[in-house]
Amino acid sequence: MRSPLLVRSREIWREPAPRGGGFADLAVAPLPGFLTAPFGVFCVETDDPVVALTYDDGPHPAHTPGILDVLGQRGATATFFVLAEQVAAHPELARRIVAEGHELALHGWDHTALTTLADEDALRRIRDARARVEDVTGVTVRVFRPPYGKHTWRQALGIRRMGLELMIWSGHAWDWVDAEVETVARRALAEVFPGAVLLLHDHRADPHMLEAGERLPEFVKADVLDRILVGLADRGFTTVGASALLAAHRHVRSALRDRMARE
Repeated sequence: MRSPLLVRSREIWREPAPRGGGFADLAVAPLPGFLTAPFGVFCVETDDPVVALTYDDGPHPAHTPGILDVLGQRGATATFFVLAEQVAAHPELARRIVAEGHELALHGWDHTALTTLADEDALRRIRDARARVEDVTGVTVRVFRPPYGKHTWRQALGIRRMGLELMIWSGHAWDWVDAEVETVARRALAEVFPGAVLLLHDHRADPHMLEAGERLPEFVKADVLDRILVGLADRGFTTVGASALLAAHRHVRSALRDRMARE
């Protein structure tokens, strides 16, 4: 695997979405892998029509089963960035995710932002969460996404020393607040490009963060996924797990200032 590319986040999170396969021309500088280790992977460098569908905050009995049903019906693959507290509460759903061929990744013990914790405390919580998820499911967790994408430099290095890849995302559907199904699916598809990492949610773990005028999602998340998968198929895209995407393509890493600073 070639050294990761370090790219300014504005080159990834832009409108319209990147075309894919062109990040090498936008890289800050050619850097060895150890210098890019504290930066999360936002997407990969490829012009192949592949995308990683990733779900955060679950599993949840109201949403995850329907999402799994649609994935099975459409022959699609997803990665579920689970919370250990949710896995402990719903172990049968975590095991179903694995049994049906999807990837389990880690999102933390709960949805506490790591940047609100001392580095050693944050890393201990990640280790404990990983151990609980692996004990319940019997699989090795290889990828981690911090809540809100936030982490410090030292936390990132500690995460890598655990053997975990730090994955952020290249686009999302703003699906943590209520909207029409078609609107949410359209937002998601607008963020897709070759090598993209799409953030979705099968639960919202921080309802206390709702802002004025916002409501918790009332739409059927499985219906959103079905429309996304139809749209992806129409554009010739296939879905792959996060680890498979990372193994096959050159990593594109980046950082946002407010995601790397301590609050």
